[in-house]
Amino acid sequence: MIKENSEYQLSIRKDGTSHKLYYTLYQPEDPSAIKATLLILHGMQEHSGRYAEFARFLAKQGFAVVTYDHLGHGKTAQSFEDLGFFAHKNAREQVVTDAESMAAHLEHKFPAVPHFVLGHSMGSFITRCLLQVAHQRFDGAIIVGTGGKIKGIKIGKAVISILNKIAPRYKSSFINNAFAKTSNSKFKKEENHSNTNWLSVNKENRDSFLNDELCGVPFSHNGFHTLVSLNIDATKRDWANGIRKNFPMLFISGEDDPIGDFSKGVIETVNNLEKDGFQDVSMKIYPDMRHEILNETEKEEVFNDVVSWMSDHLK
Repeated sequence: MIKENSEYQLSIRKDGTSHKLYYTLYQPEDPSAIKATLLILHGMQEHSGRYAEFARFLAKQGFAVVTYDHLGHGKTAQSFEDLGFFAHKNAREQVVTDAESMAAHLEHKFPAVPHFVLGHSMGSFITRCLLQVAHQRFDGAIIVGTGGKIKGIKIGKAVISILNKIAPRYKSSFINNAFAKTSNSKFKKEENHSNTNWLSVNKENRDSFLNDELCGVPFSHNGFHTLVSLNIDATKRDWANGIRKNFPMLFISGEDDPIGDFSKGVIETVNNLEKDGFQDVSMKIYPDMRHEILNETEKEEVFNDVVSWMSDHLK
């Protein structure tokens, strides 16, 4: 048996103001059965509720799991208009601070067990930035649906920085459509499923995404500026320099995931870490899966692999 509880957690901004993050805690009903915690960071244009099935699976295996909505996402956004907008100032830093705030909350609640973090897609870039400043809070990290350095992204950042200053809340249909079409471009031979083919082979998952009013909401200039800033910091060649060399990391991705350049970006990232002397880096690429491996038809294989890896790294 497991129990679930949803509420809001206060997170402090650098200027002293605060905001609330919506989160859900999933845990075994028997507290003595908890063997570790896992903090889950979701991706862009989605929300934490999409990880409920995965979280319940983990709770049944003895893990206490927290999922939460980032700024500009899900129930953390104060209004529908706030979806896709992070913050006027220091948005990139704030989403990382929020993640550390949720990690501290888990540590406080479960001080006697190991702590892990998992980030998917945009959440993987937040996680990699989080590890740069707070890897000591965790006993391992699972990086899902991530990617490597994107050519020309610094030029893109220069442009989006100007747009973010001029009209941070404006949601450009041109930029949003370009992102969706680029991600979907390798699947032109299939019937276009409202540009969601790239998300998963699983069509039911695509329909679920399209029918969810909290998913697929266009990003603002501010949203893309935050995303690009995170990506640049998370994928620079020396991104992991401050992390201890024996820190455990698991990289998992679908073979047909465009965010990971169809696994090439993930393989390059792992190879670079190994070249830099990291001693406990693992990787698994799943054939016939796309970006959302946690929502594919064969997702239980991924679920079990995550449980197995964490179990192997319990102290």
